[in-house]
Amino acid sequence: MASIDEVIASISANAEAVNEIQGQVEGSKAMTEETLGQLQALNVEGAAAAIGACKDQLEECSALVAALHNKLNEAMSTAAAAKQS
Repeated sequence: MASIDEVIASISANAEAVNEIQGQVEGSKAMTEETLGQLQALNVEGAAAAIGACKDQLEECSALVAALHNKLNEAMSTAAAAKQS
């Protein structure tokens, strides 16, 4: 049987992994924004529209990852409270 400390450590590792994913999503979003600017400057409207939609989707991903991180923190707090009981 896993201990509460092991549960907390597992959740903490998940939260760290989510932080890494957040950084990767932000990096992709930055590249997308740069590409969007270049396409707009070249008047490549179709590709710019598609990359703009991609940027919007990455912004949604970023929000979802942030929400996941918050839920993991809540779970960690709840596990820590169980340890105090």
